[in-house]
Amino acid sequence: MDVREAQKIARLARLGLDDAELARFATQLTAILGYFEKLREVKTDGVPPASHPPELTAPLRADQVAAFADPAALVQASAGAEAEFFRVPRILE
Repeated sequence: MDVREAQKIARLARLGLDDAELARFATQLTAILGYFEKLREVKTDGVPPASHPPELTAPLRADQVAAFADPAALVQASAGAEAEFFRVPRILE
């Protein structure tokens, strides 16, 4: 992975990295991807899964629909409010 690809990933993750950090990030990501390539080479034919996640039920309360007392105040209290909407940064190009 080159620094340009690392810079793109950092930008998508909204990480502010300087040139030295980007170079280290690119090196680390290359090493991580190398480990995954090694894992792909392992022959797993006929090997049963080692474990399964337990089936748990979460002790959550039932959802109840309720109107917010003052939705306009909630929007206006946010950074970047525009009319009755939230303005958020664009994430897709």
